[in-house]
Amino acid sequence: MSQGITEATIEEIKLRTDLAELISSYGVDVRHAGSSLKACCPFHNEKTPSFHINQSKGFYHCFGCGESGDAIKFVQKMEGLSFVEAVKKLAPRCGIEITERSDPDAGRRKRLYALMAELAQFYHRCLLKTKEAALARDYLAKRNLGEEVQKEFLIGYAPNGMATMSKWAEKYGFTLEELEAAGVIKRPERAGDNGYHRFGARLMFTICDRQGRTVAFSGRQLIESKRSGKYVNSPETLIFKKANVLFGFDKASGFIAKKREVILCEGQIDVIRLHMSGFKTAVASQGTAFTVEHAKQIKRVADSAVLMYDDDKAGRKATVATAQKLLELDMPVKVVSLPGGADPDSFLSQNKPEALQALIDGAESIVSFQCRTAMAEETAPFSVASISRVSNEILKTISLSSSAILRAAFVDETARILSLPVAALSEELQKIKLEPRKEYVQEPIDEDVWEEAFDGEEAEDRFLSGEGMNARIAPPPEREFALMEFLMANERATEIESAIAELLPEFVFENDFTKRFVRVWRDEIANSGDMFADFAASLSDFEKGWFDRTLLNAGRVEASSLEAVDIFNDFVRLLWVDYLKRARDAMPFEGNPDDDVKRMRLSMNIKHLMHLDWEGARRLILELKGA
Repeated sequence: MSQGITEATIEEIKLRTDLAELISSYGVDVRHAGSSLKACCPFHNEKTPSFHINQSKGFYHCFGCGESGDAIKFVQKMEGLSFVEAVKKLAPRCGIEITERSDPDAGRRKRLYALMAELAQFYHRCLLKTKEAALARDYLAKRNLGEEVQKEFLIGYAPNGMATMSKWAEKYGFTLEELEAAGVIKRPERAGDNGYHRFGARLMFTICDRQGRTVAFSGRQLIESKRSGKYVNSPETLIFKKANVLFGFDKASGFIAKKREVILCEGQIDVIRLHMSGFKTAVASQGTAFTVEHAKQIKRVADSAVLMYDDDKAGRKATVATAQKLLELDMPVKVVSLPGGADPDSFLSQNKPEALQALIDGAESIVSFQCRTAMAEETAPFSVASISRVSNEILKTISLSSSAILRAAFVDETARILSLPVAALSEELQKIKLEPRKEYVQEPIDEDVWEEAFDGEEAEDRFLSGEGMNARIAPPPEREFALMEFLMANERATEIESAIAELLPEFVFENDFTKRFVRVWRDEIANSGDMFADFAASLSDFEKGWFDRTLLNAGRVEASSLEAVDIFNDFVRLLWVDYLKRARDAMPFEGNPDDDVKRMRLSMNIKHLMHLDWEGARRLILELKGA
C-alpha cells in the first residue's frame, strides 16, 4: 500500500463524498422519512426499509442485517474491493488525486492501465469498422451477440500483423517495450525476426479488474488451426494476476452484493449470455482454475454460490474443487446441472430465462451433486468398498466447513442419499484430520499503511464476534447486536423503555446475552445510574468481546428522538419476524395435521408483519405476545 494515501486524504474523501448520492448511484432508492434518509438495504432482501443514512456523520446502518459503515466501506461491500481499492475508486469522484510516491512501479503500472484502456477501445473499433473483422462480426451475429452487448463488454477484433500494432503504438504515444510488457506483442529478438502480435486475427474479450480497469484480453480463434489454441489469453503482467481476476466481476459485484449470491460458470460467453438474460450475478475464472483469492473476493459480497460448470469429467471435477474452496469460507454451494450437456450459453439460446431460473431454484447441494456423480462412476451392484470410497470423499468435502450446522445438515443428506446411518458418518467425519484454522492475533498496526490497517480491522471484527475463537457460547445474531448498539447509542430515549416492556418480551431474543443486556439497559434508565459498569465486570472473556463490539459501534447509530422511535419500531417488527421464523423452523416435519396448521399460521403472521403498516403490525404483535 502506498504511503501517499494519508489519513488526512482518507478523511477528505469521506468529507467530500455525499453518502446518500453515492448510495443512490448504485441503484438504491433513497427516500426521506421525516428528518432521516431510509432505503431498503442493498445487502439483504427486505420489503420494509430498515437501512438508515446519517448524512451529518457520514455513516449508514441497517437495523435489519446489522451492516454499517462509511462511504469507503459501502463501496468495498458493493464492489468487493479492498480498503485501498475503494479509496482509489472514490478519489476521482471527489476531485482528489492519489499519489503513489513509495511504489517504484507506480509509473509503469499507470502507463499499462492507460495502454490497455486505449487498446481495448481500438480493438472494439476494429470489430465495428474494419473489413478484416467481417468474420468476427458474422460469428457474433450467429451467437446473437449484438452491438449493444459488444459495447457493454467491450468485445473487439485484433488485426493481424506487427506493423499495425507498431503504427498504433506510435500514434498513441506508447512504445513497443510497453506493448510487450502488457503481454500484447513479442518484439523481434534477432535479425530477420519481425516479432508477432499475440492476438492477431482473433475475436477479443476484454478482461477487467474489480475496479473496471482493462488488465488483460482473451482472444478466440475464428478460423480453426491446430497450430494454435482455440483461446489465447494474456500472460501475467504487472497489472494482471490470473488468480485475482474474475471475468464479469466488475459488472456483477453490485448485483451480487444485493442478492448475496453469485453464479459461477466457465466461459466468457456463458457470463455474457447470463447477463443478457437477466442473471447479472454471473462471473467466471479467467484462464485458470478457481483460486482461494477468487473465493475471498466473492465472500466479500456474497453469502452463497450457484455453480454452472460443464457436465463432463473435467467440469465435474472443477465443480467439486470450486465448492471446496467456497466451503472453507463457510459459503453454502448449490449446483445446477444443465440438461443434455448444455452450457449456460447454449441453454439460454434455446430456452427462456424462466427455465434456467427454475433449475436454479431446484439446484442440488454440493453434497448431493458429489454423491450422485461419484456413484455414477462406480460399477453396480455397489460394494461396501465403493460406498466407503464415495462417502470418504464426500466427508472430506464436508469437513472443510467450520459451521457445525452446515456439517450436520450435510451428514444427514449424505446418509439419506447413500442409505447409511448418520451416527456412522458422524463418527467417520470426526476421524478426518482438519487443517488447523488460523487464530486471531492482534498485530501492531502502522497507521500510515492503510492496507495493513484494514486487515487489522477485519481481524478485530472476527475477534469481537467470537469467530475462530472456539467460543463456548454462540455470539448474538447480527440483528440483536444491532439492537444493542442502537440502545447504547440512545440511552436517553426513555420513550423506548416502556415500548420494550410492551412489545419485546425476553422470549423474543435468541441469545441470553441480549436478554441480560436489555435488562441492564432498562435498569440504567430506571435508576439513572451506571449499571453497565457492574454488568461489564461480570462478563466472561467472550462476552466482553461482544460488549466491546457494542460500545465500538454505538456511536454510529445515535438518532434524534423521532428517528429513534422510528428505528425502534423497525427493530420490533424484524425481531418478531426472526422469532416466528425460529418457532416455525423448529417444528417437526412428520405430517401431523395440527403441526401443519400451526406452521401455516406462523408463516401467515410472518408475512403480515412484513407488509402491515406500523399500527397494524403493533396490534398483531400484542396479539402474539398474549397468545
